[in-house]
Amino acid sequence: MKGWIVRDLVITCIVTTLLWTIHAWHSGSGVWIAALASCLLGFLGGYVLCYVYHEWGHLIGARLAGGQMPLAPYAGPIIGLFDLNRHSRRQFLFLSWGGVLAYVSIMVITLVTHFAGLWGLAGAAFAVGGLAFVAQSLSVDLPQIVKVMRGANIQATSAAGANAQVILRRTWQSWIPLALAIAAYNTASA
Repeated sequence: MKGWIVRDLVITCIVTTLLWTIHAWHSGSGVWIAALASCLLGFLGGYVLCYVYHEWGHLIGARLAGGQMPLAPYAGPIIGLFDLNRHSRRQFLFLSWGGVLAYVSIMVITLVTHFAGLWGLAGAAFAVGGLAFVAQSLSVDLPQIVKVMRGANIQATSAAGANAQVILRRTWQSWIPLALAIAAYNTASA
């Protein structure tokens, strides 16, 4: 467990350092490449931190419900290995809602940094990255959670709702309205 904590704190420090650095570069120079880097690295930073901490939410949620969730190898992005065949509906729902609570919490932090004016353009992109992760994840997670809450088979629901094709389709379905909402917000603010 200690190795996972260290790894994810290092990731958090790297993202934070990159955001401060890229913001300083963009603020000091104003060159287009700095603006582009601010957008790309800010977005990636918000997205990555939401992902990392949503994994912790899954782990903590499952363990709070008594689920046995052994840690995965460090090489992969997934922290815990949850065996759908060995766990109860309650444990699955705690795992699921734990992830949702964690990524929504991190998304709120990304929005606070933006509205506090932290990191300028990189901070705005950081907030959009957090929003993008939440939009994508809610579009994938909520249908599965609701079905399981209504009594659906956990294994079948998870297999149908979390395959790569569904995730990719729901990513674009959730990101297009998000992009339109951001564009409308920016137009109204201008």
